[in-house]
Amino acid sequence: MMKLVISIVYYDSGLSTLQQTLRSIVAALDHAVDQIESLQTKVVVVDNGGILSQMKDLVSRTVGERSHEWMVLGTGGNIGYGAAHNLVILNEQSDYHLVINPDVEVIEDAFTKAIRYMQSHDDVGLLSPYSQNPEGYKQYLCKRYPAVLDLFLRGFAPRFMKRIFETRLQEYEMRWDLQDQALSKEVMASGCFMFVRYNVLHKVKGFSPDFFVYFEDFDLSIRIAKSSIIAYVPDVRIVHGGGNASKKGLKHIIMFAKSAFVFYHKHGWRWA
Repeated sequence: MMKLVISIVYYDSGLSTLQQTLRSIVAALDHAVDQIESLQTKVVVVDNGGILSQMKDLVSRTVGERSHEWMVLGTGGNIGYGAAHNLVILNEQSDYHLVINPDVEVIEDAFTKAIRYMQSHDDVGLLSPYSQNPEGYKQYLCKRYPAVLDLFLRGFAPRFMKRIFETRLQEYEMRWDLQDQALSKEVMASGCFMFVRYNVLHKVKGFSPDFFVYFEDFDLSIRIAKSSIIAYVPDVRIVHGGGNASKKGLKHIIMFAKSAFVFYHKHGWRWA
């Protein structure tokens, strides 16, 4: 018997967006259960936005009568991204755990291919997928260890400055390293989709409580990479509609800056 547990944390991304994510997850789970013998699945949706009754209704209407196990948890308020996922990670044993954002749609065979890849690569602890935005443009989810300059350029610099530093930004996004497939201990994976071997995830005790939001995924990548490999696997495909902090207003910029300070204080400063 093999088990996959999926955790989704909802705050304010929009219920219609979440519904699209849930529909894609249902289709991908149906595919995986059909292709992989004795696979058990469980999806836990964590409400961080204080709309528990609406969340339960949405999940019930979207999922319908299926063999997959579904649960909706309420946190009573926004306890933070990592802490909300940890409610599932630290209390649901499995073989594989998927951390996924509520604005991500998975391609139908994504879970099937992720599980089969992990089964054939015992040294891989974390899998990161190929991603594109809703318009069809490729996204570069994997990053190098960020310098402060990289974060400023990518999130806040005007276009003319980004053009000047275009090569540097492409290096930061590992555009030339991650073409077909790469195995590395130096990849910073994105928290929008982290397919993780559960024993590896449990060993590091999930997300760090040091981060409320932002950089918790980079921190987790560093801790996982101490004992296993992080793999970019382009056969596993998603569509991600997320945006960066600078487009979400001053509150998010301040939270981003606070988390960046915690990250660098913990793992080491790199200015340029």
